[in-house]
Formats: sequence, structure tokens, C-alpha cells
Amino acid sequence: MWGYVTGKSSKPTDEKAANYSLLVDSWETDNSKVITWINNSVAQSIGTQLAKYDTAKEVWDHLERLYTQSNFAKQYQLETDIRALRQNELSVQEFYTAMSDLWDQLALTESADLKAFKPYISRREEQRLVQFLMALRSDFEGLRGTILHRTPLPTVDSVVHELIAEETRLKSSGDKDPKLPSTPAVFAVPQRPQNKARVAPDECSYCKQKNHWKSQCLLLLNRGKQQRPQQQQNKAPGSFQSPPQFRPPGPTPWAPRPPQFAAAAPSPVEHDFQPTGTPPPSVLDPQVFEQFKQFLASNPIAMSASMSHSGSGLSSTNTSGIPSSLWILDSGASHHMSPHLISFTSLSPRSPVSVMSASSTPMQVEGVGSIVTPQLSLSDVYYIPTLALNLVSVSQLCKTGYWVFFSDYLCCVQDPRTRKVIGIGHKLGDLYVVDELRVSGVAASSVDLSSFRLSHSSSVFYLWHVRLGHVSASRLQFLASTGALGQLKSCDISDCSACKLAKFSALPFNKSMSCSSAPFDLVHSDVWGPSPVSSKGGSKYYVSFIDDYTRYTWVFLMKRRSDFLLVYSNFRALIKTQHSAVIKCFRCDLGGEYTSNDFTQLLASDGTIHQSSCTDTPQQNGVAERKHRHLVETARSLLVSSGVPSIFWGEALLTATYLINRIPIAHNSGLSPFEKLYGESPDYSFLRVFGCTCFVLRPHVERNKLSPRSALCVFLGYGIGQKGYRCFDPVSQKLYVSRHVTFLEHIPFFSIPAQSHDVTQSDLRSIDPFDVDTDDTFPDVPAHETSATSDPPETSTSSDSATPMTAPAPDETTDVPPRKSTRTRKSTKLPDFAYSSYSASFASFITNIHRLTEPESYREAISDPLWQNAMAEELTALYQTHTWDLVLLPFGKHAIGSRWVFKIKTRSDGSVERYKARLVAKGYSQQYGMDYDETFAPVAKMTTVRTLIAVASIRQWKICQMDVKNAFLNGDLHEEVYMTPPPGVAHKPGEVCRLRKALYGLKQAPRAWFEKFSTVITSLGFTPSNHDSALFVRCTGAGRILLSLYVDDMIITGDDHDGIESLKQELAHRFAMKDLGTLRYFLGIEVAQSKKGYLLSQTKYISDLFERARLSDKKTVDTPLETNVHYTPTDGVPLSDPSLYRTIVGSLVYLTVTRPDIAHAVHVVSQFVTAPTTVHWGAVLRILRYLRGTQFQSLLFPSTSSLKLSAYSDASWDSDPSDRKSTTGFCIFLGDSLISWKSKKQDVVSRSSTEAEYRAMAVTTCEIVWLRWLLADMGVDVLQPTPLHCDNKSAMQIAKNSVFHERTKHIEIDCHFTRQHLQLGTISLPFVPSALQIADIFTKALPASRFRFLCDKLSMLIAVAL
Repeated sequence: MWGYVTGKSSKPTDEKAANYSLLVDSWETDNSKVITWINNSVAQSIGTQLAKYDTAKEVWDHLERLYTQSNFAKQYQLETDIRALRQNELSVQEFYTAMSDLWDQLALTESADLKAFKPYISRREEQRLVQFLMALRSDFEGLRGTILHRTPLPTVDSVVHELIAEETRLKSSGDKDPKLPSTPAVFAVPQRPQNKARVAPDECSYCKQKNHWKSQCLLLLNRGKQQRPQQQQNKAPGSFQSPPQFRPPGPTPWAPRPPQFAAAAPSPVEHDFQPTGTPPPSVLDPQVFEQFKQFLASNPIAMSASMSHSGSGLSSTNTSGIPSSLWILDSGASHHMSPHLISFTSLSPRSPVSVMSASSTPMQVEGVGSIVTPQLSLSDVYYIPTLALNLVSVSQLCKTGYWVFFSDYLCCVQDPRTRKVIGIGHKLGDLYVVDELRVSGVAASSVDLSSFRLSHSSSVFYLWHVRLGHVSASRLQFLASTGALGQLKSCDISDCSACKLAKFSALPFNKSMSCSSAPFDLVHSDVWGPSPVSSKGGSKYYVSFIDDYTRYTWVFLMKRRSDFLLVYSNFRALIKTQHSAVIKCFRCDLGGEYTSNDFTQLLASDGTIHQSSCTDTPQQNGVAERKHRHLVETARSLLVSSGVPSIFWGEALLTATYLINRIPIAHNSGLSPFEKLYGESPDYSFLRVFGCTCFVLRPHVERNKLSPRSALCVFLGYGIGQKGYRCFDPVSQKLYVSRHVTFLEHIPFFSIPAQSHDVTQSDLRSIDPFDVDTDDTFPDVPAHETSATSDPPETSTSSDSATPMTAPAPDETTDVPPRKSTRTRKSTKLPDFAYSSYSASFASFITNIHRLTEPESYREAISDPLWQNAMAEELTALYQTHTWDLVLLPFGKHAIGSRWVFKIKTRSDGSVERYKARLVAKGYSQQYGMDYDETFAPVAKMTTVRTLIAVASIRQWKICQMDVKNAFLNGDLHEEVYMTPPPGVAHKPGEVCRLRKALYGLKQAPRAWFEKFSTVITSLGFTPSNHDSALFVRCTGAGRILLSLYVDDMIITGDDHDGIESLKQELAHRFAMKDLGTLRYFLGIEVAQSKKGYLLSQTKYISDLFERARLSDKKTVDTPLETNVHYTPTDGVPLSDPSLYRTIVGSLVYLTVTRPDIAHAVHVVSQFVTAPTTVHWGAVLRILRYLRGTQFQSLLFPSTSSLKLSAYSDASWDSDPSDRKSTTGFCIFLGDSLISWKSKKQDVVSRSSTEAEYRAMAVTTCEIVWLRWLLADMGVDVLQPTPLHCDNKSAMQIAKNSVFHERTKHIEIDCHFTRQHLQLGTISLPFVPSALQIADIFTKALPASRFRFLCDKLSMLIAVAL
């Protein structure tokens, strides 16, 4: 896979190769995986930047440009990490592993010459030993002292061996946790105190008061003051005492973490900072040191931070040698001070005040002001001429709200509000010198506005101006003229600083008066993009160049913004060569491509004046902006009018530019830009309608004597550098530039059926920019996935696969020898499946269905003989049932398209029963009233299926499964419907299929089939249930038989075994049926059966869902939703292509059939399918990662359960922040089997939690009533009231209270309904504590522990390998 990052594994380009399409598909799959791995390994803010790149190499190059550190920066970071590392809670082996990893990385930064220098290697090993010993816990103090006094010093490996032995001895001696408190770090993070008795997170465990912790309790601190003198006396000299933990004021108990260095920031000021308390290493031997100094003089890059202390001569406290321009960070100074008047940008006089120096010498303060330099900005700085050095006051910085940190080598100043390091310095001798410090707000305060403020010398007019809230001068003059303010003389108040700062607005734009006198005197330019859709060539941007004199426009497509410099270089050469001119002035905006050093130098080399607009002022580049609008609107019109997919926006844009340059404009006094630039009128005779149908003469190499001489193409523009038309063939995916073209301008290519292809025109219409076959891949956000209802394109570059398949004769299909499929199979070993938890037969079944793959298109299936036979079998069945007649399409009628759908049918042991190819009509193009009327056809509700399985499990009934072959062909079609002949059907030109039978995909086909099946099944003594029309019941003296139908799949169960067998035979006689044996795989649901009951799961469906979402990483989470996170429609950035989001969410909705644990999470993300954003996509990815860890979780229907019905109802009031609606959640059990559940937002806003709970109670009551009726049809009589558990006593009281009042009048219907069934004995209302409310999992996101607890209550079993 590394070859995809380095570029060695490039995309195949040899289109003549036999397996070219397979190589391209394989390369794109692996490339997408690598991009997904990279995207999932970086932060979300970085991942959004990677969406514009198509290959893994481009993504890696982008990250390398941003985050590759220099060798010295890498060395600095590693040295810092080594000194900060402490053993703390780690074992010796774990700590040694962590330290070794840092040592190895540091060694990679060393040059080969340095590694060959033996004194340095010896010194490095000693330094590593010192670093390792100093970072150990105090447990090993005795052994550490022994090691340090050995001669010679042992190696690190031998020391680790001794320490591991000592660690083992300490544990075996009874000390189970030999970790004594180590010396606290200088920058210790205040930890949240652990106190189980605390009732509030910010409550002190000492005084029981809130808003502080025990470590900040004043009572405890005052109590400890009496003990401090004694503790100071007992403290050893030179010992280190950590500073008290500080918690900033505020309601939250969590103190901010200390700053840390970022991994690859370019500037030290922008780095986070992590200091260290490690003292410098010991001094080298003098002789070795001299050799080492000579070596370092010839190798400056080998200089280490640790050598800055050796021989520097700065350890003395003498400051006489320190330059006076340096700024010293002083903890004893009360204010910032400077003796240099020239450094002040503003200075105000101050009343006489003296400052005492350390020698008790008074120094006069002569002023206070601000200092702003490239390295430093400070306000409120005292000007003291007699001072020797510049001082930065630590106390003044802290009073301002900043944090100051010190280490042995460095110091830093951090703004706790933004978490940014605003200043950094280094240690010089015993002093800390500031390298850079920028205090916010200094620039504004550096301007002296004292003369513009209200003072005793201000005029009365200005005084009233301030009194009246800085009213305008005209209004104030009018008010003064009325006499209301007395005798008031007006004066100029235009210099009011408050008005300037608070009321300033954008100045009006004057009409542009610039007018060029010759071509290329002035060129306007702007970059447009990124486009939400990549063009056919992979471009997402374009740059335009507009000549101001002629208004001629040049447009160049770009894949990325970084291509601009190359594009401009080519454009510059074009102007110089073709027009013998040089661009005199170039006008643009402040985009990064225009402000780069390379581009600026290129303009300067030509003597071109570079003009750029001001910040947030696009009006100054108005010519280019208006040209953008004209180009995009024209291109959009071309696409929309002709129905061309948006993936061809690049071709439309180039065509729009070509046409606009030939249209007369007022700026040129009626001349077109082309005519004014070239001096000749444009030729309009060869222009054609964009997107129309055309026939292009094929090249000689693409045709033979019997093949068609032309290709049916779509016209996409005019040749660039070639005198011809650009025409595209969607079938062969080839672009022709030819002059031998015949046009059908009145026929748009993408709006008519085409019979000359092996795919229909409606298939070509599905070629869309968001298709899986395109080259573009977006790893962080969903893109290029078609929804489940759309047809994938069937395109290929192979000429062999384009040959239509004709139906073989029946005698030919029987002689095909069976052989294994050549398709690529998945691994037969499931990584997370617990084989020991299931029977051998079910484990084999699961393994078999996971390794099966099904083709996605006709082109993929035609290359496999197994699927060829399946399609031939389907066509034979269609001919035998006389499904259609080949006729000419009548006038006024239209023909719908068709496509092949492929499915592998399995037996109960997971083996392949048959390869099923189904011809499906594209019924979405049918017109109501013309070729269909009624379409509704009932199918079994999933709640009915679960209830049926639960009843069968409890009563020990066997469940059988049957499948109907070509079920829809049994339905009679009454409407007149025409269909284009499908691939594989021989027909004459112009013929279409007049359907006689209901084909799959027709809107009326399910209804026709259901009517036919209902007629047959009722003739066999079955009656449809009044509560689920797809459930058929037959009761005889021999027992009861239940049949549930879902389109052409049915399950049969009951206690009349002989009746079930005779029913199978009768159905097989009436229809072409397949007996699939015991229920194992039904509608994507795997069913495991034993004496203990049934287990329902969808592991194969989840596995396919991961592939569809391109989720290749193995990350898992404990819960499907984050707690305390509320999503709104405005969160994040809208997805450029929401189709993948909608597809995945739709699949997750069906997954809730057996996964109630994700019901609420899916309910949340389903609310944003119309306009999903990156935040919503992140929520979907979290659900998928939760499913990754619980893929083999199953829903249990135990056989030992009772037939007692019980329910739980709950509501989350005001849970949706966008519309303040509540969420209803309920679950209903049949014994211990969960058969029904729901998580849904309520339709109206509830004014109280009681109202929300009562609405949820009414919805649950409806479900209970329906289930009681359904169970009665299945022979289960529920005589006792169904307990409806609720945790809201107010809602229960309303249900029991017969008096209506103000609190219930707006929910009166719900009150009547619930109360009626309570009085009839249908339900009862027991109270359940909130901690035991099972329905809580359907109303809100929960912590991991409670979520797992409720999953267990739902009879969810996890069987994964531990």
C-alpha cells in the first residue's frame, strides 16, 4: 500500500490491456482505502482539507508540505519530549519502551559523521542512562544511587534488567502497588478531586460549600498557615516544592490543561508549550569536550540544546554583559519598565512617582506608554531613564490574566482564554530573556486619543454630543435650534474617536474610471471553485483571464489551486508569442495563489504592475467577478437545457467561454471580444446545440468491415487547437475530436432512448458525477455513491464486453459443465465472529454468506458463465410465460427502460441454492393514468415477523421458508405498458416490448402479484388477518398454520405439520416455488435456531454496509451517540454530495429491524437527510464504528419465555434544540422477547414534561391494542391487562383522573383514548423508577455503562471473540 503514497503504484493507463477495467477498479479501491486510512488518522479540521485531492499521493504530498519539520525542529521536539517523560504509573518495561522509542527517533536526526564519532556515541549512552534514571519513580532510589556510583557505568539494557528484577521483588514482598508519590511536575494539571460523597461536581469536600475544591478551600488554607513555618524548617535545603494548583474562577470544576507544543507548527509563538524540570546533563571530560567542540564547529547541525550550557560563560549572575536592548522577565518588578524613550510608540505624562530598585535606590517614572516592535508589544510600560535594563513584570502579566511558565531552559506566556502561547523566551545565565511577546490590544492602545476624549476643555457642543449618546452633528444642530438645549453654539465634532471606532462603515464605491487603450494593458483574473462536482477530467477549479480592452476571456480548468502558477506561465507565454505583447498591469484579489512569492517574482520579471483588491472588497475586482457570474450562468443553462449530467460542467464552461467571446457587447460598441482582438468577424455557421445527439465517424482502428462505422455521441463543445467538434461516447467512455460529425440538434442526447447500444438510453442517463465509477474520492465527507433506488452506470472500455448477449437455447444451457466462479472471494475466516458460541451448521452458514459477492451491473455479470446461465434461465422463463410481445412503439406512447438485478439464493446451510438474475423494469419513469393506476400492495410488517418468530419460539414451532420464482410474472397486467428490449434480447430496430405480465419494477406489479396470491391462498382455506393483510391464518381441527408474505418470500409455521407439508405441495403446484428448508436467511436477517430459542442478526448486511460506506478502519466506540451532544440543521458545512449520506442512513433504518440499540441514533441522523453536513456525517460514522464493535450482536427470542405482553413508555422533553419538540420512545415485550419498539420525534411541541410523557403513553397504547389483536389472530389470547410502565406520576394521574382541566385540554383526545383503554382493562399503569426505565434507551444518548445495562434488558446478546 505504501506505493500508493509514494506514487509508485500509479493508475493503469494501458486501455488495450485485457484486464484493464479490473486493474483500474482494483487500483481505485486500494487508493480509496489508503485515503480513508489517512483521513481517519488526522483531525477533522485537517480531514476537510483533503477532500479536494484524488489520489493518496496528492493527500500525502499536501500533508508533507504542511507538517514536515526541519531536522533541527524535529530534534528540538524530541529533546523536549524526552525531558518531559516520567515513569509515573508505568511499569519499568513500559517506561523503557516509551523512552527507547524517543531515543530511536532522535537518533534518526543525527548525521552519519556524527554517528561515527566514538566520543559522541559514548557520551550519548551516558546521557541516555542519566535521562532514564532521573525519570524513574522514587521506589528505585536505592538502586539508582548504587548504579550511579559504579565504575564503569553500566549500559541502559543491564540497568533495565536490574530494575525489572527489583520491581518484581517489591511486588512479591507484599507491596502490590509500589508507586510512591513522585516529585510533582512544575506544570501539574489540577486534577478533579475524587470524593464519592460529593453531590455537586464543584463542591468542596472539606467545608461542603460550592464553587471551589478542597485544594482552594480558604478554611483549610488558613488552618494550614500555622503549620507552614515548621514545615519550612523541616524542609531540606534546595528541595523543590510544587506551586499550588490553581483553578480559574467559574462554575466549571475542570481546570484548563497546561500548554503543549504542537507537532508541526511553523512558528514558536504559535506552538503550545510543555516545559520540563530536568536539570542539564553533567559536564564532559575536558579532553573529550575539546574534541567534541572541534567536531561541532565543522558540523553546526549537530548542536544539541543540552550543549548550550557547557562553556557558555553565562552561568554567572553578572548582568553587565547583557545588551540593554534585551527584555528581562522579572518576577520582582511591579510594572513593565524601560529606559529607552525611542522604543515607545506612545507616551503619556504621569504624576510624579518613584520606583525602588533592589538596592533601595529610588528611580523617577517620567511617563507611561506602549511599546510595539516586531518582536514585542506591551502596554502600560513605565519610562524610567535611570534604569539599566528593560524589564517585563511577571506580576503585571498575571494581573492582566495571562499565565507565565518557567522551565530549566525556556519560559513562555500563555493566554488561558485562547490557549495560545503569546510569548516565549530562553534562559541566559540565571536570567530569562524574552524572545517574543505580543500582548493583545496593544496596537489599538498605542495610538494616543487623549485629545479626542471628553475633558474640561471640551466645548459645550461636544459635551451634549456625548450626553445624547454620540448623536450625529446634524441632529444635534437641529435640536439646538429648537432652544431645548439653551444657547448652544455648534462646532466641529468630526474627530470624535468613539464615533470613528463604533460607527465606521464601508465607504461607497466610485464608478471605475480606468480604461485601457490597447490589448493587455490591463488583465483581470480570478479563481473559481471548488466545484461540488469534479469534471470528467478531475478538475474542481478554473481560472479566468479577461483583457480589459477587448473583454476577451481565457478560461483554464485546474484540478487544484496550486496549478495556478503553471497555468499563468503558459498564459503569459501565449500572450507573448501569439500577440507579441506583455501584460502591463495584472488585477486580482487577495487569494493565496496571487500573493505567493513565486507569482509576485514572475510578474516582477516582466515588469507587470500587480494590483490587488483590499481585504473583503471583491467589488474592486468587479470585472472578473461579473465575468464569473456570466460564465457560470451560461454553463448552467447549457447543462440544464440539454439534460447533460453535471460531471460535464468543464466542457460546458469552455463552450460558454467560446460563445461569449463571439457575442457583441456594449463595451466594445457592438463588436464581439473576438472581433476586437483579432480584427475579423467570427464565423457562426459551424455552431451547434450543446448536448445534442450526433454521430461521429469511428477511426479505422476501432472498426472493421462488419462493425458500425459511426458512434452515437453527445456534442460537448469545440476543439481546442484542433478544427473539429468534441463529442463524447458514454458507452466506450471515449472523447472524439472530429470534423466528420452529423448532428441531430433537435434531439438532446440524454432525453431519448437509444437502441444501438447494449445499454439503454435511460442507463446512459444515470451517468452522474456522483457515481462510484468516477475517479474522485472524498474520504471525510460522503461522495460518489448512488442511492439504493438509482441505477449504477454500466460503462466499460473493453470492446469485447460490449457485445450484446443473446438468449441461448434451452438445450444449450443444460450442457454447461458446473465449475467454480472466477469472481474474487472474500476471506472465509470472520475476524470477530465467536464460532464457539454457535452450532457448527450456523457458523458454516454465516461464513458462507459472508464470502458471497454479487455483481453490480450487467457488464460485470456477463463475463461469468454462472451469471450468463442465470440470465438465460430468466429470459427462458419470461418467454415461457409470454411476458411480452415485440411490437413497434405506437404513436403517443413511451417505453420505459429495464435493467438486470443479481441475487444469490442460499440454502439453510449457507450453500448456494441458485444464482438468480432478475429483469427489472424501470417503473420510476411510468406516468400515472397512462400506464398504471393503483399501486399499493401490502407486505408483512417487520413487527409481525418478529412477533411470529417469538410465538413460534415459545410454542416450539418449526419455521419453514419458501421462495417464489418470478413471482410477479404470475400477476396479470391490465394496463398498456411498453418497455425497451433488455440487453440479451434479439430484436429488430424500432421494436419494443409490449408487456403482457407484471414484471418486477413496474409500479402495479406488486399489487397484481398480491391479488393473484391472495386468490390462491384463500382458496386453500386461509383467511387474511384484519390487522396485517400479509398474514394468512388457517385453523382446523388438526391445528393452526400461519403464513407471512413479503413480496415473493414467505415463512410458514404452526402446529399442523401435515397441513404445512400439503400446503407446500399445493403452492408448488400453483406457482414455481423453491423450498428453502428451515428459516435461516430471510430479507437479509440471519436466524439461528436451537432449543433455547431463536437469534436474529444482520451481520452480512452490516458487512456490506461498511463496504458501501468505504469504512476501512477498525476503530470502535462504546455507544452509537455521544452524550450531551445535540445536533441542529446548521451544524457544520453542507456536504457537496449528500447521496452517500442518504444511502447509508436508509440502510441503517432497515438495520434497526434487529438492532433496537441503534434506533434512537438512527432516528437522530434521519432528520438531516435533506441537507446533511459534515457534523451529521460524523454522527453517522460514529454509528458505523459502534456497529464495527458489535457486528455480531443478536436479538434473542427465548423459548422458555411466557406469552405475557408488557410495555415501557418514556419521553425526552424538549430534546430537539431546533424546534423544541420531544422524543417518544417505547418498547413492547412478549414475555422476554422484544417484538416492537420505536424512537420518534413528536409531531407537536409539548408544554411540559408531563404532556410529553402522556403523548408517548398514548402512542404506546395504540401499539399495544394492535399487538393484542395480532396475537389473537396467531392464537395467543391476552386476557390480562397489559402493564404499561411509566416513570412519570403526573402523566399516570392524568390517565386515572376523570376531570379535565387546563393542563389536559390541549391533549384531550390522547387523554380520552388512553383513559378508555385503562378503564376497559386493556392496559394498566404501574410505576417504574427512572433507573429501571428500559425505554430510556430510545429517547436520548446515554453513557456507556447505562447503555450496556439497557441493551442487556432488551435481550441483546454480544457474541464476539474476546
